[in-house]
Amino acid sequence: MFLVSLVVLIPVVYLVSGQPLPFELSQQLDKLLPADGQPTDQFLALAFIGGALVGATPLHVILRYMSTVVHELGHAFTAGVLGGRPKNITIAPSSSGLAVYQPPISWGRGRASLVSLAGYPAPAVASLAAVQALILGRTIAWFFFATATLAIAILLLIRNLWGFFWTSAVVALAYYASQKLDLKYLAVVVASIAGYLAIESVRHSSQQLSIIKRVQGSGCDAERVAFWWGLPPRLVATSHMIISTAVSCYACYLAINPYWDEMFTWIKQYTKTN
Repeated sequence: MFLVSLVVLIPVVYLVSGQPLPFELSQQLDKLLPADGQPTDQFLALAFIGGALVGATPLHVILRYMSTVVHELGHAFTAGVLGGRPKNITIAPSSSGLAVYQPPISWGRGRASLVSLAGYPAPAVASLAAVQALILGRTIAWFFFATATLAIAILLLIRNLWGFFWTSAVVALAYYASQKLDLKYLAVVVASIAGYLAIESVRHSSQQLSIIKRVQGSGCDAERVAFWWGLPPRLVATSHMIISTAVSCYACYLAINPYWDEMFTWIKQYTKTN
């Protein structure tokens, strides 16, 4: 799982950091999935806003398992890169999830804390990486990368029936979309999901803080980290929420801010013609 985790996380880290891929890796990627030259524009910025609005309303329950899967994959792949052995992921119908991994004997609280802290920001990180991929004109590459990551999760990690069913349905729909939709509409799908994940990351980290305020001993990620370091659980949960919010806000900024004028112009023109 170390190599699998590395293959998944390296492109994400490069995209999130805004750094270009190494030349050799970029060449190989161009051979498999050439840059499609579909940069972000006002239409994709509106799609991002639409996804964020879905995440901010009761409609978010339609896609709620997506953010759970990304959250648990954040735990699993971080554990894999740091020397642990991800064993399985459970996705419950309630949209709660659990990533089980086996740490090495030499694993200290530092690496264990990084794994526990990786879950809640993971949807925000995925959102930011998707936005960066759109800006670079790598819509198709990111679409297939995200779909392949879910397929890997099905094969290697997800073991309960509901998680297997839901994730398999998403992969099947993604494959169907790749065959039937034009590039422009695939970009809209990527932008919409990015907006949704940005909001969901903030929502989930906020919910963790609320749980800690109401109930002690819930076993959530922030409580485990707080126990290992002798810190107040609220402090860790608040830091968790700040990180998730900061990454989500940066994704929103990159997706929307450069296109305010174009969006308003596009909306006015669309309104006049309709």
